[in-house]
Amino acid sequence: MLVLGNVVTRALRALRWLMLLAVTAAAFAEDDLPQGMHPALVGIDWAQATRVEVDLGDHLYEPDRIMLHKGKPYKLTLNNVGRFAHDMVGGSLFDESVIALRMVNSNAGRVIADRVNSVYVRPKHTIELWLVPLMEGEYSFYCSLNGHREDGMEGVVTIVP
Repeated sequence: MLVLGNVVTRALRALRWLMLLAVTAAAFAEDDLPQGMHPALVGIDWAQATRVEVDLGDHLYEPDRIMLHKGKPYKLTLNNVGRFAHDMVGGSLFDESVIALRMVNSNAGRVIADRVNSVYVRPKHTIELWLVPLMEGEYSFYCSLNGHREDGMEGVVTIVP
């Protein structure tokens, strides 16, 4: 009887151990992403990212209309070719339900972030936004620096199926 009790006890311990491993493995899969990274980025092949370039000139974006496809990876490159600093404020474009942001890259360094409100680009510098569009629609962006939007520095991102 004592032998049977030891066998049952060992079996129960093994079962608890397996259950703990299963729960830990499931939790680890969720935590496999860097903290705060959007779940829509899981499995994205960033080597397949389409490069979209936008020049930030003095008081204009070129092009000022951008079309992206939902669910595809992009590297949005903002090149400040002007004499002045510029930014890109996305309003609803940078909402986490509209785009999943992997990172922001510049010659000053890289930021892994799930959300930004705007991107500031110094003259003669470049910023890259690695992202995946999530929600179809039209989303405006603009330069928030004094007088730039009023002079026409704004544009639209259209996300299509």
